[in-house]
Amino acid sequence: MIITDEAVRKVRRYLNEVIPADGQASDTGFSEQDIADLLTDSSNIYAAAAQGWRLKAATASQQPGELKKYTIGQETYERTTGSDYAAYCLDMAKMYDDMAAKADNTASSRVLSLRRPRVI
Repeated sequence: MIITDEAVRKVRRYLNEVIPADGQASDTGFSEQDIADLLTDSSNIYAAAAQGWRLKAATASQQPGELKKYTIGQETYERTTGSDYAAYCLDMAKMYDDMAAKADNTASSRVLSLRRPRVI
């Protein structure tokens, strides 16, 4: 796939890895080269996003859990586990795989054969 600024921006948005204001790519989970590699190795932008979500799932155990529950009275805190986040990442990868398959099917062309009519 051809790498454009718009494609890079979209893949970052699909991966929820948008560069923060006054930030840079190193403030996210994917460097500019990582995004470029995803786009280069994929047939379309959705396939790149699916692969990115699989990479996020692979590193889910290294990430701190997101805050799932927070109660002020009696101070209850609860975080998600790495396996919860990995399952979420794989669900997102499946969703983008389905979108990639649809995009590949609609972008295809058909070859028709024509026969010259018999004229007297």
